Amino acid sequence: MAKPAARIAFLQAVLALAGVTVVVRAFVVQIQQHEAWEARATSRNVRPRVIPQTRGTIRDRSGTPLAATFDAFTISVSQNELRDTVATRSALVEALGLSASEVASQFRRRDYPYFDGPFDASQVLPLRAIRGVHLGREVDREGRLGDRAKPIVGEINGEGEGRSGIEAFLDTLLAGTPGSERVLVDGGGRRVKIPGGIIAPPVPGHEVLLTIDHELQGIVESALAEAVTRFEAMGGDAVVVEVRTGEILSIASLRTVARGQRPVPTPAALVEPYEPGSTAKIFTAAAMLAFRADTTPVSGYDGEWQMEVAPGRYRTIADTHREPGLLGLGETIKVSSNIAISQFAMRLSPEQQFGMLRAFGFGTQPGTGFPAEAPGVLVPPGRKANLKYTMPSWAQGYEFSTSSLQLAMAYAAIANGGVLLAPTLVAEVRDGETGAPTWQHRADTVRRVVEPGVARQLMDYLALVTDSGGTGTGAQLDFRGVVGKTGTAKLDGGAGGYLREYRGSFAAIFPEDDPRFVVFVMIDRPGGTTYYGGEVAAPVVKAILQQAMVLPDSPLESGRLTPMITLAAPPPVTPPPPSVRRVGFPVPKDVMVEGGAEVIPDLTGWSVRDALQSLSRQGFTVRLTGEGLVERTSPAAGTSLLRGSTITIHASPGPSR
Repeated sequence: MAKPAARIAFLQAVLALAGVTVVVRAFVVQIQQHEAWEARATSRNVRPRVIPQTRGTIRDRSGTPLAATFDAFTISVSQNELRDTVATRSALVEALGLSASEVASQFRRRDYPYFDGPFDASQVLPLRAIRGVHLGREVDREGRLGDRAKPIVGEINGEGEGRSGIEAFLDTLLAGTPGSERVLVDGGGRRVKIPGGIIAPPVPGHEVLLTIDHELQGIVESALAEAVTRFEAMGGDAVVVEVRTGEILSIASLRTVARGQRPVPTPAALVEPYEPGSTAKIFTAAAMLAFRADTTPVSGYDGEWQMEVAPGRYRTIADTHREPGLLGLGETIKVSSNIAISQFAMRLSPEQQFGMLRAFGFGTQPGTGFPAEAPGVLVPPGRKANLKYTMPSWAQGYEFSTSSLQLAMAYAAIANGGVLLAPTLVAEVRDGETGAPTWQHRADTVRRVVEPGVARQLMDYLALVTDSGGTGTGAQLDFRGVVGKTGTAKLDGGAGGYLREYRGSFAAIFPEDDPRFVVFVMIDRPGGTTYYGGEVAAPVVKAILQQAMVLPDSPLESGRLTPMITLAAPPPVTPPPPSVRRVGFPVPKDVMVEGGAEVIPDLTGWSVRDALQSLSRQGFTVRLTGEGLVERTSPAAGTSLLRGSTITIHASPGPSR
């Protein structure tokens, strides 16, 4: 048996070896393998986390929020975790503004009471420290003014993406970019921020300022709702635009599927086309003047005319107001004679009448970019079976369809000296972090439709409508002149012909002595026996103007609105290479060419979108092959064609830019 000294020496040797082993292992782990073990620990305890970004605010032109993002909270309660149930219930009542009976009912019926709110941060603050009360965070989006202009502003879906309206149209601008960071997760699953853990900060979405004036929007929505209720109508539209900029100051629509039901707000004024009726008569008058057609007065036929449309076949055209004598072009507009305007229309060529309607923007996209924006329908004369039916129908506002916005912009072209502008709902885009403007609207000229002298003559005709004996006297103001045109259109019943239901409308230009604004109102299928535009729509225009003009800093005061769009000079733009056109809205030349002909422009290198816009604005019908940049057109660039002719765009197979 070994001596004690030997055993002690052996034990010491073993301990020394173990100590050396520990030291060596520690050296290897802490020094040589430090990075590997650190990475392993980090992978287990450090997690990436997305930092949500803030969606950009949508404001009206004055900066008032129409849609803003803020944190909202829901409340759930685990009753088995509560220390004092009675005190917790009292705290919920006081903090959330709920009734005691509502809170008590939730506690009786559920083990885990739930209150969906949503509640804001200040409401839930007193509840954060209560054990058993759990907060659920979600994003809420609404404006200071509630549902005002809601169909135009639009909505977002559950993922925070634009679903409709401006929210969808400008989703990529409003959305912003989420950030990311590293956080430490402890044994209890709690996340702890790490100094310097930010990988990429979130970028907030851009702010968008609309052209809408929220005060005027409130007036328009209220006046329209009152009229729809009073006339027991199926709905209506109201649009206010600024003549010299194309800015939409207010736009509202109401629709219902059954009479007696409460109408709901929709974007119908932008997306729903219809036959306009007599508000379209002024455009045939424009063609008469522009093409110097024969304006010798015609017979009123005592209120009923049998028009021969084929040998032995006649079409009855009637007037509400019997006119036994002769009617000049101005008197025709004043009394809204179907018989007289039909006779004047037959003194034009089909191409001239069609070309004028197309030049005023009918049958083409207005260009606001709003989702599902309606171009309306205007079929070229070559595809019509009998022009002796079609031309009088066009003159009376039938056999083509238009949205309320298109009609408002067409009247704005008359008020603007004959120049048609593209409408816009967006006044400005601002950087979400700095607030600096990144884009500002400038008036976008589409084309000169008629010469200034013709526009002035049309204004004189419209002044007759609101003068004594005209059909639109119900819109006239005592303190400032209003000019305009009434319309009363039957509804198309399809194969069964036209129904005995009507849309009454009035298009007003204000003020007469300094045309700055167009106010268009349409009342859809009013009930009872009152349905003429002069009776149901003209008074609504008057009410809107009267209320708007008494506002402090009225949005309809001349000179108040235009400075909004000239806050800063546009940034310098590097011109594109000659073979590629910059994406935008090209401005075509004057389309009112002798004979209604147009020269096809060279569109090589243009985006398909721009090419479609340009050719449509010139009055052509367009076919498309391919999706990328334009390679050529058929017929070729430089060819002269009548408006209404079809042009094929041949584009590269790649995606359009």
